[in-house]
Amino acid sequence: MGSKAWLVFVAVAGLAWGTYVPLIAYGGSELGGPQLGISPRLLAILCVGVAYFLIGVLFPAFYLMRTPKAAQPEWTVTGLTFSGLAGAAGALGAICVIFATSASFAAAAKHHLANKGAYKLYIAPLIFGLAPIINTLVSMVWHPKKGKPFHFGFTMPHPVLWLGIFSVAAGAFLVLFAKDLSESTGNFNVGDVFSGLGETWFLYVLLAGLSWGTYVPLIFYGGSELGGKPASRLLAILCVGVAYFLIGVLLPVVLLLQTPADKQPVMNPIGLTFAGLAGAAGAIGAIGVIFATKSAVEAARQSNMPPATYKLYIAPLIFGLAPVINTLVSMVWEPKGDAWSTFGFHPPHWILWVGIVAVGLGAALVLLAKELGESGAPKAAPAPAAVPGLAAANGGTLVGEPGASATGGASGR
Repeated sequence: MGSKAWLVFVAVAGLAWGTYVPLIAYGGSELGGPQLGISPRLLAILCVGVAYFLIGVLFPAFYLMRTPKAAQPEWTVTGLTFSGLAGAAGALGAICVIFATSASFAAAAKHHLANKGAYKLYIAPLIFGLAPIINTLVSMVWHPKKGKPFHFGFTMPHPVLWLGIFSVAAGAFLVLFAKDLSESTGNFNVGDVFSGLGETWFLYVLLAGLSWGTYVPLIFYGGSELGGKPASRLLAILCVGVAYFLIGVLLPVVLLLQTPADKQPVMNPIGLTFAGLAGAAGAIGAIGVIFATKSAVEAARQSNMPPATYKLYIAPLIFGLAPVINTLVSMVWEPKGDAWSTFGFHPPHWILWVGIVAVGLGAALVLLAKELGESGAPKAAPAPAAVPGLAAANGGTLVGEPGASATGGASGR
C-alpha cells in the first residue's frame, strides 16, 4: 500500500477541489447579488483566505513550533520562495475564476448576445482542460536541481502519456461544458464563443489555467528545497497558507474597507459558512497535492526509479477527477436561498457521459503510461549503505543519495 499512497492523496485532492466550485458558488450567491458590484466576490475571496489561514498557517505553525530542532526542515530561501510562489499561483487562479465569471457577462452584453451566459459556459471547461496540459509541459522542460532552480531540459515521456493527457483534458472540458449547458436557460450558439476570445474573460481563463497548471511543479520543487524531514511538508503547507493570506485576506480587506456602504456585501451567516467551507476544501486539496508528491517520490525510490518518475501523473489525475466530482455534486445538490439542504436530480446532458468516459479513459492511459515507463526504465544503482545517525538526522535520506538533489524532491519532504 505504501507505494500506492500517492494515489490516495491524489483522490483526496480531486475530491476536495471537485467540491470547491459548488461550495463557493452557493456561498458567494448568499453574500449578495450583482447589484452590489464586486464586493460579494471580495468577501467570498476573504472567506476562502481565512480558511486557508486557519488550515494552512496556524495548524502547521503550531506543529513546527513543537518540532525538535534536529527534526526541523531546511529553511532555505529557495524552498520558501518557490513554495510561496505555488501558494500565490493557487490564489491567483481562484481569483481569476471569480473575475472571469463577471467579465464573461459583461462581454456577452457588449456583443448583444441573447444568451448572457454564452461565455460563462466555457470558463470552467477551459481551465480544467488547460491546467493538466500546462502542468505536463512545464514538468517536461523544467528540471530544477537542489539549489539550482533554473535548470531546463527536455524529458520525453512514454507516448501513451500524451494520449492520456489530452483525453483527460478533453473529458474535463466536456464534463463541465455539459453541466453548464444543462443549466443554461438561454439559447446556445456555439459560434458565439469565437467573438469573445479576445475579451477580458478569456484572458482571465488563460491566467487561471496557467496558474493552476504551474502549481504542482512549483510546490514539488519548493518542497524538495525544504529538506527530507517529515516536518518539511508542514513548512511547505505554511508557505502556501501565508501566500493565500496575503492575497486572499489582506487584499480583499483593503478593498472592502474602501467600498461604499451601499455596495457592501450581505453578511449572511450561511454565505460566510459555505464560502469558508469552499476555502477549507481548497486548502485540503492543496495539502493533498503536497502529500501526494511526497508519497510519489517515496514510491519511485521503492521501485529504484528516479524520484520524479511519478510527478507527471499527479496533475492529470487530479484535474480529471475534480470536474467529474464537481458535476456529480451539482447534479444532486440544489441549494436555494437559505434552504442549503435541498437535494434532487436532473438528468444530465448526453455530452456529460462522453466527457466522463474520456476522463476515465485518459486516467487509465496516464496510469498505463506509468506502468509502461516502469517496465522499460533502467533500474537505478543501489543506494549506499546508511551511516548510523546520518540517515536518521535526514529523515532516512542520505545527503548525496542518488536523486536526492534531483527534481524529484517531494513537495513538503
